[in-house]
Amino acid sequence: MKIIITSPSLNINQNVSGISSVTQFIIRYNSTNEYLHFELGRKDNEIRNLKWFFRTLRVYLKWFYLMVTLKDILVHFNLALTKASIIRDFPLIFMARHLGKRMIIHIHGGDLFTPKTKYRNTNLFLSLIFSGKNPVIVLGHHEKKVIQEKFNYKNIFVLPNCIGLKEASEFERLYTNNDILNLLFLGRITEDKGIEYIFLALKSLKKRGIKFKFIMAGKGPGEKIFIPKFNDLLGSDFEFKGVVAGIHKIELLKKCNVFLLPSFYEGLPMALLESMSFSLVPIITNVGSIKYVISDGVNGIFVKSHSSEEIVYAIEKLSKDKVYMQKLGNNSRQFIFDKFNPNEYIAKLNEIYDYE
Repeated sequence: MKIIITSPSLNINQNVSGISSVTQFIIRYNSTNEYLHFELGRKDNEIRNLKWFFRTLRVYLKWFYLMVTLKDILVHFNLALTKASIIRDFPLIFMARHLGKRMIIHIHGGDLFTPKTKYRNTNLFLSLIFSGKNPVIVLGHHEKKVIQEKFNYKNIFVLPNCIGLKEASEFERLYTNNDILNLLFLGRITEDKGIEYIFLALKSLKKRGIKFKFIMAGKGPGEKIFIPKFNDLLGSDFEFKGVVAGIHKIELLKKCNVFLLPSFYEGLPMALLESMSFSLVPIITNVGSIKYVISDGVNGIFVKSHSSEEIVYAIEKLSKDKVYMQKLGNNSRQFIFDKFNPNEYIAKLNEIYDYE
């Protein structure tokens, strides 16, 4: 089957994106289908200026050309339910549907799933997106319930994200009582990832004399704000890795033992699944579909959104109780190996592709 799949750039030097990571995973593991990647979305640090406007216009024209010229093709449309993404992507979805293309709409979380977010200005677009008979993929049952209740849409399939496990299966974490906490943030560097609250927490921990090292990897518009702040606060106890991939990411995951992601909203982060597969203990907010992966105090620790105090408490507890940290880390890894199988994921995805 020939499939057009949309996502931001697959070049990690141009874009750090969970949707791109999912797209790369699908293309890599689903060899039974032929994928054509369609780049959609802003590159990291790209400024909305005249150049950006004309590039966006070319995207719409290229999409129209492909929809008209490619006949027997399936569209796998990846979409985050944020206001900007909905407004940008709706014309492309509408165009594909109007031209009779078979289409899968794959939802990757977004702030519109949070309770306080209102649907003003996008409600009409969403009502049209969630109409017809196109199968919709969501990452968890919470998202399915929200879409069913708000838009009375029934054709929804739950398919959590997945990762490859080969490298993690070859690694065994060893623990000692003298282990310093190596705290990791891995992902897109933006304020909505809760990075300011990580900063406040680490400032408090330093005053309390808790020993740790904080490692940040990724890219995003918050780099110029946060990198200098962490450098000034932590000095040699802070390390910025930039964008990591391949063996560099694997070595980083082996080195660290705690994963920090106090996001304001999420879908199901690939970085979370990857870190858990290497026995890192997640300290994370209970947003999006994360609650279907993390059990508080069993294989991770939930903290409240916008709360540096809870991050402090969680890190301090792990620092003082290494047996507890080992238990959570082992459970974290085991959960991923028990529940996330790439072959099963691809088989379920192909069933959805074949849905009529």
